[in-house]
Amino acid sequence: MTVRWGWKLTGAIGVTVATVGAACGPSPPGANGCQVALVPGDLVITEVFADYRASSDGGGGIDTGKEWFEIYNATGAAIDLAGLAISHSRPDGSKRNTHIITGVARIAPGQYFTLGDAAAAQRPAYVDYGYGDDLGELYNTLGGKLALACGDREIDSAVYGDVVQGHARELTAAQAPDYTRNDDPSQWCQANDTEFETGNFGTPGAASDCLPIASGQCSERGALRSAIAPGPGDLVITELMPSPAKVSDATGEWFEALVMADVDLNGVGLDRAGDAARPDEITSTACVRVTAGSYAVFARSADPAANGGLPAAAIAGTFTFSLVAGSAAAPGDVAIRAGTTVVDAVTWTRSTPGAALQLAPDRIDAAANDSESNFCDATVHDAAGDLGTPGAANSRCPALPASGMCDEGGAARAIVSPRPGELVISELLINPANVAGGSDAQREWFEVANAGEAAFDLNGLAVGRIGVAGAALQSAACIALRPGGLAVLARSADPASNAMLPRVDATFRVGLVDTNGDVQIATDAGVLDAVRWTQVSAGVARQRDPAQLVPASGSPSDANGPGFCAATAAYGDGSNLGTPGAANAPCR
Repeated sequence: MTVRWGWKLTGAIGVTVATVGAACGPSPPGANGCQVALVPGDLVITEVFADYRASSDGGGGIDTGKEWFEIYNATGAAIDLAGLAISHSRPDGSKRNTHIITGVARIAPGQYFTLGDAAAAQRPAYVDYGYGDDLGELYNTLGGKLALACGDREIDSAVYGDVVQGHARELTAAQAPDYTRNDDPSQWCQANDTEFETGNFGTPGAASDCLPIASGQCSERGALRSAIAPGPGDLVITELMPSPAKVSDATGEWFEALVMADVDLNGVGLDRAGDAARPDEITSTACVRVTAGSYAVFARSADPAANGGLPAAAIAGTFTFSLVAGSAAAPGDVAIRAGTTVVDAVTWTRSTPGAALQLAPDRIDAAANDSESNFCDATVHDAAGDLGTPGAANSRCPALPASGMCDEGGAARAIVSPRPGELVISELLINPANVAGGSDAQREWFEVANAGEAAFDLNGLAVGRIGVAGAALQSAACIALRPGGLAVLARSADPASNAMLPRVDATFRVGLVDTNGDVQIATDAGVLDAVRWTQVSAGVARQRDPAQLVPASGSPSDANGPGFCAATAAYGDGSNLGTPGAANAPCR
């Protein structure tokens, strides 16, 4: 069984290659090069040692002759390994080298067998078989893949990464080695207890002696700690390359996020909205720490030769889905998730081959990047010759309107702010229903109405708690609201996360508190409207009676008081009641 792990390959994780459970040699019919026909699971990858530590002071190790991996015979009979093909490559299968086992190489039932890169006459005592330099060096960074096969039949394969010098990665011996269990990164652990050579830890030829890391934990410098998951806005998607021109789409697509807070990427999922595939998770057992102000690049391939020379140090994980070029009929989208929480997501309807889409550097915000108008084509060449700045600050977007202006149909005009008495908060979903597939926060929204006699724009209005201005609604495009019109402001613009809101005009960042909460919307000149509440029912919006669309005067409106009532109509996926973007029913 193939093991595929997607994470930042800069620490220490190991996977052992599964061996075959039958002898190999002259092929009988159907045996595919091995002496007997092996099936997946006959051999199990149990340990990988990729980076030898030459001295106790941590100096650079000389790996030649010191790298090895271990396999386990899961069958009830001895296996002659002659004829078994072992291969080593990058995780995506590139740069593949193969060795065919020859000579005497037998593995007893229920026993471990170690294969190393030493020549047969020079192998250490703990190595049972030497394959020389046929497989090339095991990779210390960006990971690799080991595989066992009888001809064209793969018996097992495993991707390794997060290599720590002097420490093997081991499949826990809490249960007998199994080729399906070694697909689970949580069943692997770092060897720290048994030295097979001075300063080098592992158990070549024997069962492991370490325990796997519990869910929600990660290993940092050999010690376990709780992983700190990112929350909404902790990673802001700032650049994406859906259509590289100098390298293949299959290996050259990528997107970038600016890190806004110190967090761990362990368990973070990279995803497309609305597809049936599970997110590609960063499942390293080593802590994948990113710090505020740094950039995390997520790529189709971690190999610089295939991905156009992306900066290796910035690659935080890999994904397997394709980034869509984007059109009005078929928008592109990508999301970063932590469990069911959307950390950030963007959509786009256009892209230029060979040019990344860049978020304007003065609009770096998890709400601002919901507006495609805040993006422009990159103008600086990357290592491959395409345009983009992966892992670095974006260049300025010269075509975006200046401060105080917005774009309407390709022409810049001054933003028209609402005056006191013109904008009214008309409906709020404060406590969305708890339905699998999204968090409460992602489904929150409120609606505003233009109660005046002239159109105005939502651009630049700030959403916050009462007395706190909050973040401004940033959009290069004009978000105009005609007299009598309604606009929906939501925590997420992703229909898969926001319970299928029929429309989202802008997004905001502040969370709506279920009990004794409040919200306001304001301009630089002051508060336009504010609403507070004591408690609300789950999954039911509070609606202002359409005959009382009057903003608060002096004190906030009370969503539990006269003039408000509970919504009765379902919308979107049917899990919540409300009329977002449509007229409210009269309160009775």
